[in-house]
Amino acid sequence: MIDKPEQDNPGKGENLTQDARASKRPLYVSFRGNCVHSVDDKGRVSLPSEFRRVLGERERRGVVLTNYISEGSRCVEGFALDAWEDFEGRLREKSRFSSKLQRLENFYLSRATECPIDGNGRILVPSYLRAYAGLEREVVFTASIHGFRIWDKRVLDAIFQASEQALLENPDLFSDVDL
Repeated sequence: MIDKPEQDNPGKGENLTQDARASKRPLYVSFRGNCVHSVDDKGRVSLPSEFRRVLGERERRGVVLTNYISEGSRCVEGFALDAWEDFEGRLREKSRFSSKLQRLENFYLSRATECPIDGNGRILVPSYLRAYAGLEREVVFTASIHGFRIWDKRVLDAIFQASEQALLENPDLFSDVDL
């Protein structure tokens, strides 16, 4: 069946427009910057308001968190739910007998958890992820290409200083990224 133009089909066109808009939304969201927050005694931390804004209404369900290693240091990596589900879908297309996929599943997927955002904009970081990344009182949320990361502030400060020093010593350090 072919839908009639909006003017010939009152009411339905509005829904089609909303549906079309929803289906064309970007799958990935872009977080930017960094923000320092404190973890409370129960392991809850406020998701930065800018990150919540980027997630928008469609992500009221929450985010996915898992363990990650960057720059040789442990942190927690976070994703919008639809980005994580897309990632899982792409992994399903791979051979389940791949030893690399199995290793990725054992390290990365097995520790992933969906974390709802509460009415105060907080997420509960599970104790096993807090322990893994050494998250104590002060944590830093940082943007990444695929989502965001949560670092213990002391760890990120050391990584930033090392990266800055490397860049001071070699101003062409990022030239291989080749954008």
